Order: sequence, then C-alpha cells, then structure tokens
Amino acid sequence: MRKKFAVLLLLAAVIFAAGCVAEETAEKGDTVAVYYTLSLDDGTVYESNVGKTPLSFTVGAGQMISGFDAAVEGMKVGETKKVRLSPAEAYGEITDDMLQTVPAAELAAQVGSTVSSGDVLQVTINTGSGYQRAYLKVLDADFETVTYALVGSALAGEYLTFEITLDSIA
Repeated sequence: MRKKFAVLLLLAAVIFAAGCVAEETAEKGDTVAVYYTLSLDDGTVYESNVGKTPLSFTVGAGQMISGFDAAVEGMKVGETKKVRLSPAEAYGEITDDMLQTVPAAELAAQVGSTVSSGDVLQVTINTGSGYQRAYLKVLDADFETVTYALVGSALAGEYLTFEITLDSIA
C-alpha cells in the first residue's frame, strides 16, 4: 500500500511540475536569435541563413521589418512558423507618386544597357547631402518608354514569405 501511495505521489508531482513549467516566449525587448528562409511569391528562395549563423536582433526595437518583428513576438524557442508579409509589412509599397516614365533610349544610355520589365538595378543617387544606394525597379518597359520606381530595397513592393525558427532568447 505504501509503495502504491509513493508511486502515485511521485506521478502527481511529475504531472504537476510539467504543468507548471512555462515555456519562454519572445517578447518586446528580448534579444533573440533566429534562422529564416525568405521566399518570393514565385517560390524562389531569395535568402536564407539556415545552416549558418543565426540572425540576432532585439524584438520591437525597429531593427527588422515590421512584419518579421511581429511574427517573432510570441514564438517559443524551437518553434518554426511560416508567414507571408504584404509589402506594407515588409519593405514598403510602390505608390503612383514614386513612378517615373522616361524614354527607353535615355535610360539605356544612363545605365549602359536596355532594361526589361521586372529588372532591378542597383544605382547610386546624389541626395544633395551625399550619395546613397537605391534600386531602380522597372515596372514596364517597351521600345519607347520605361516606367520605374526608385526604391530603398530591391524587395519593395513584393509579398514575402518567411519561414522562421526561433533558436534562442537571451
């Protein structure tokens, strides 16, 4: 009888302890390390750090794009999640006021080659207070004209899918 009671008591203690152990989740202000794979809508893997050094950042500190930050908040160590971010949650939308249309020959002379719809060219622009890297995203091109947007990231205007694994919380 004592043996049964001791076994039941031990079993109850294990069950109680298991229920009381809270899993740590990533919260604003936590420094976390993550592995991620970034894919475009066509399925192309654009970037990944899986099998490499994890990416470390402070949740909610503005170090990451807003959608990525929000996706990591609330994750548990070891958890993997897949999220699709809109351009507004990622690198920004391309709006009509950002569009420029120029003669195709003029742009070709400036960049050294003809461009096609979908091309993304890295350019350096003079901001008046110095030079800055930017991207020229070609949205429409034909023999006569090219319509493009000058953006801060090659991924502006794109829907992005991230698969994120939370490696650690410091």
